[in-house]
Formats: sequence, C-alpha cells, structure tokens
Amino acid sequence: MQEREEDIYEVFEEAIDKSISEHAELVILAGDIFHTPRPNGSSIIKLANQLKKLKEKSIPVYFILGEHDINRIQDIPIPYVFHNLGLATRLKENQPRQHNNVAIFGFNKERKSNIESILQQFKITEKIAKQKKENGSGGRNIKNILVLHQGLTDFNNFAGELNSTDLPRGIDYYAMGHYHDHIEKRFDYLDGLISYPGSIDLTPSEGIKQVEKGFLLTDISSQEVKTNWVKLDKRRLQLVFKVNYKSIAEELYDVINETKSHDKKPVVMLKILGKQIDSKVVASQLLKLNDSCLHYIWKPIEEQGSSPLVYNGKPVDIDSELERLVKEALKSDYLASLVVNELLPLAGRGDASATLDFLWKTYNNTKKYGHY
Repeated sequence: MQEREEDIYEVFEEAIDKSISEHAELVILAGDIFHTPRPNGSSIIKLANQLKKLKEKSIPVYFILGEHDINRIQDIPIPYVFHNLGLATRLKENQPRQHNNVAIFGFNKERKSNIESILQQFKITEKIAKQKKENGSGGRNIKNILVLHQGLTDFNNFAGELNSTDLPRGIDYYAMGHYHDHIEKRFDYLDGLISYPGSIDLTPSEGIKQVEKGFLLTDISSQEVKTNWVKLDKRRLQLVFKVNYKSIAEELYDVINETKSHDKKPVVMLKILGKQIDSKVVASQLLKLNDSCLHYIWKPIEEQGSSPLVYNGKPVDIDSELERLVKEALKSDYLASLVVNELLPLAGRGDASATLDFLWKTYNNTKKYGHY
C-alpha cells in the first residue's frame, strides 16, 4: 500500500539526515538498495534526492548489489545509474576504493551455487588487505572495510551461503547486508567486527512484529572498531496484542486506546486466545479498529499456548527461504530467482502490463541463452 511505501522513504531520509548530523565521513549501502530490480519511478527519485543531499555535503557513498538489485535477464542494474551520475560509487571485486586512511572492498551478492568464485576472490582480498596494512598511507595506519551482502551460517542456516571461517583476514570491519535483524559479533580467528545493521523497516514477508529498526554509525578511528546502533524514530509502529476471545469486546478498548496514542496509525497483529473461535464474531468486533489502525490481521491461539499457524523454525530472511522452496519446486536456480526477486514484486504491485512484458522478455532470453 502507498502509506507503507512512503514509510520506507521517510525512515531512509531519517537515516541520511542523522548520518549528516553525526558528521559521517562516508556512507555504505550494503545491498538490496531496492526491493526489486525494476523499482518504480518514485523509488528511484527518492534515492537520487538523498544521494544528492550527501553529495552536497561532500559525503561519498559506496554500494554493492544484493539479490533484490540484480536483474537476471541480463539488464543493467538500476543502482549503476547513480554510479554513472557520480552520486554514488560502485564497489568492484578486489578493486578497493581509498577514502583517507580507509580502504573499502566490496562484492556483489553471490548465490550459493556460485559461492566458490567468491571464496577464490577472498584469497586475493586477504593479500591486498595485508599489503594495505604494511604500506600504510602517508605514515597512517590503513583500516580495511569489506562490504558483503551474504548470509553467514553462524547466524542462520536457512539464509547462509558462507561460514565466518570463509571470510578473508586482515579486515577491520565487515559491513554486512542481507539479514534483516541487527547482529554483531567478533570471532577470535578474524581481525575485525562483523556487523549487520538490519533492515530500516519490516518487509511484508517478515509479518507483523514489535521490533526496533535502525542503522549503524561506526567509528574506525581507534585501534578497535566501535559501533553505535542508531534507532529510527519515524517508523510506523507494528504492535502485537494478545486478546481473550471470551472478553474480546472489552479488551479491544485497551487496544484501541493504545493505537490512538501514536502519531501514525500502527499496523496491528491480534492473537486471539480461546477455543472454538468464531471468525465471524472476531471479524465483526475488529471493525472497531478501522479508524485507529492502518492495517490489522488476527490469528487464533489455543489456550495451551500453541498455534498451528505459528512457524517456530522461521528463518531470519523469509525471502531467502521462499526462494529455496521455489528452487526445489522448479529445479532451477535461474527460474527461482526470477520468480521471487522479479516476477512476484511486479505481480504484487498489480502492474499486469509490466508483468506480462517481463514474462515475454524472460521467455525470449530463455530461448536465446538456454537458461534452465
């Protein structure tokens, strides 16, 4: 819906404004810049305006591509336009960019089926990083940053393509994208800190959760890298309530009072506790939320506390798990990526013309290049 799209723009602008006010020397976008390889015009313009704001403040932006940015029908990724316009800098394999005493390495997303190629590149990365450390820059110590959009199995088996032991040494800070949750950890066998800031807002595939979102301000000026996770305050809240079916009419008044206390209408999940729940009764009662909620959903919870609707083994990144299931069904990495990353977002926007155009181009490319 349009309101949720505007929410993303607002929190991204907040992240940029806070970065400027905190005097950030550079900004890193660690992939999945857009949710689809074919973003709408509003998304492109909104990002361009924020990148222009950073450029006017002489704050360089470095980026890599995530799986949502990569077009699988051999088209130029949209983020490369910003590189060509001088609003941001694309990071290339083992061609580190130097910013003062910082060397920034970066790799676009590699799929699990092609992970061996990035492991071979990491051997070169380690050599270059070591040389940077030894040679320095004008008598100053060089700090190495590696930007990746990869999942580590150390944190999640579902969405991981690499182990932490696969990462190159000689890196002071691993600026990671892909996982939507905030994760930070040091390993004894690595020289630097691994940090996932998490997404700046919840995606539809993650469901409704009461979580905070933010980004990382990282200080690499001292011997040990230090991070400050900055909460984004302008997010639309997502609230979860547990309500007893027998007293749903009375308990909904408390829910309504809570939802009305926020500047933006929240998104709400209601867990209805009880036995023999009549969905018509629940639906009629929940109509009371229409004026105070942007959107709400509900699900039954048995009184014992279990629910057949809860998936306890949910991965951190549902998009990756969905792609894995589609891959199993279609028996093709190529087709699975097309369906999840490109076809579904187009169809979800209700753009029938663009969806049909995409299917026709995919069909012709499949015939021409034999991708199956």
